[in-house]
Amino acid sequence: MEHLLCFQVILANGERLWPASIFPARNERAALTDLQAVREFLEREGKVVISVIAYDVHGERLQGGHKRVYAQHELSMIQGPIPSYPPHGISVNEVFGLSEAARLWGIEGGGATIRKALERGEFNPSEIRKSDGILLVTFSGMQRRYNAVMKNQWRELHTYIVPEGAILEDTENLLRSLNNPLSSFARRHRKAAEV
Repeated sequence: MEHLLCFQVILANGERLWPASIFPARNERAALTDLQAVREFLEREGKVVISVIAYDVHGERLQGGHKRVYAQHELSMIQGPIPSYPPHGISVNEVFGLSEAARLWGIEGGGATIRKALERGEFNPSEIRKSDGILLVTFSGMQRRYNAVMKNQWRELHTYIVPEGAILEDTENLLRSLNNPLSSFARRHRKAAEV
């Protein structure tokens, strides 16, 4: 299945942007595809343009998207690049039972938490379905609703902690950063890194 490489961005206010493409503020035609390049542009220019697909409160895709210039102080964390799978035309390996999805994404409350999100209308019809009494959810639905990164992927993914100016490339540094009280990333995303 073909996928796009995107970034997950956590803003200083805790908002999550996914799937995000990042561009230099001066040239919005050439997307940055490497985390080191994102860091260099952000630290040199103090701002980048971030373009994301926008969804309404019911998870329906809005026309156009969300494209905006973000200053360095508005960003808390950038992860990636992360494979983003389109919601249509997926393979069987990109579909999970609710309990399995909850385990893979490290969601407290297990499959019941995902079931409640479904009941509240937080998944698109193309992201979840029932098969012989078993609810199934797609990889792209879990990425959009919960986190672009599964719990076990946190150890492998490079993460740029913007306020600290560091790209974390190993688990030990990531866990040390999670204990830093200055990092809003630490407060909001500690559970995902615990394995």
